[in-house]
Amino acid sequence: MILLFLFALVPRIEIVAANDTSVTYRELVPLRVALDPTTHLFHYAGCPDVRSGMESVSPAAAQLRGYKEHSCVTLRKDEYAPRTEKRAPHDPALISVLFLGNSLTYFNDMPRMTARIGAKEPRPLFVDAVTLGGADLDDLWYRTDALKRLWQSHWDYVIIQERGGHAAMDRGERFHEGLRKLADQVRMSGATPVLFMTWYPGNGTFFRTAARRAHTLLLPVGIAWKEEFNADGTHPNIAGSYLIACSVYSLIYDKPASDTQALNEGQAAAIQNAAWDAVRRAKNP
Repeated sequence: MILLFLFALVPRIEIVAANDTSVTYRELVPLRVALDPTTHLFHYAGCPDVRSGMESVSPAAAQLRGYKEHSCVTLRKDEYAPRTEKRAPHDPALISVLFLGNSLTYFNDMPRMTARIGAKEPRPLFVDAVTLGGADLDDLWYRTDALKRLWQSHWDYVIIQERGGHAAMDRGERFHEGLRKLADQVRMSGATPVLFMTWYPGNGTFFRTAARRAHTLLLPVGIAWKEEFNADGTHPNIAGSYLIACSVYSLIYDKPASDTQALNEGQAAAIQNAAWDAVRRAKNP
């Protein structure tokens, strides 16, 4: 368990240098170990017990197959491969949005729903996402390709989403530090950072303060949230995801949404107005 915890704290991506046209980063090379079927132990590179022809797998796969770690664990090391890529040029005909989050973002394919709502605008939305189920901001930083995706293109807005419920408040300064790091990278890349305010009773002041501290915009989903938008007590149903999408639309275009998606007109109009009202209240508290 200690091994897995330490590995989780090693970032998958480290930005080395970047400018408007290119980005250089280091990417973590997946760790491999050698299996010894005679002892049922697995060994790290450099161990004198490693022999030619041994099967190579990940440590997790070795453990799942019942292999135990050899005492050569001290030889374990993380290796990175340097890469340089051209950054995709900014397209002024579009407004580009990148979501960084977890299942609260990817449920009901909400990023695509957002793109559809803004599809008929003179500058339509281009939307993409980096998500990981159950991820908090530290997970986004250490365990995903969020930084690489951020720097591979030129985004207009990057929406940063912490875990739901009271997770952000429970994490306290760790949350604020994680938000600051991500928001700083977003600004350096040329985009505007946006903090996704999740829904939980009494979290409004916390998220407003967090947005001010990190100098981000606030996506005030939690202000307009209702219990009827919950699918299972944690995740949004279709109406809840539509509220999120409408909130993004109103924040970017400074007006209420109009595309109804799969909802009936009455329900869609109520959600559009609630999202628009929440965005106005967040801009003028």
